[in-house]
Amino acid sequence: MKHLGTCVIPSSPRNVVNGRRWLLGRLEPLLGAEHSACDDSVLLLSETLTNAIVHGEGNLVEVDAYVDTANIRIEVTDEGGASVPHHVDDPQGEHGRGLPILSMLAKSWGFEQLDDGRLRVWFEVPHTAPPDTRAATPEDAPTPPRPRDGAYEVSAFAANNSAHSGDR
Repeated sequence: MKHLGTCVIPSSPRNVVNGRRWLLGRLEPLLGAEHSACDDSVLLLSETLTNAIVHGEGNLVEVDAYVDTANIRIEVTDEGGASVPHHVDDPQGEHGRGLPILSMLAKSWGFEQLDDGRLRVWFEVPHTAPPDTRAATPEDAPTPPRPRDGAYEVSAFAANNSAHSGDR
């Protein structure tokens, strides 16, 4: 899978929009603005990022995006917390709809507690467009959010310091 980048987002609900913008900036050049996989991925990021901000501990949440010839993979990593993702069965409730939406739209999803205590929730969304396999160059890359946007990018090397297994 091609790593599209990492976005670090301050843990505040008002910053979810910055994660959405960042992901769209990565996916639209590859798949096109009208591709349903872009919409689905952004919606699912909004749900998982909100959960990480509301239920996770710490001041920052990391979002990683990957793409291959058939799937988009998004990973949302927070500092962990008192609980792990679980379904709340309350159709009349104001909360608890994120995981059912995730189950409906994602090809697959899951979570893992990392050795350092952090929690990573991931999901995969299928797509039909071939990814752009050119090496990213500065002129290809979308402009990163300004610091006042509440999000910033880090290099893939600096952010990706944990081992990845193929079956997550």
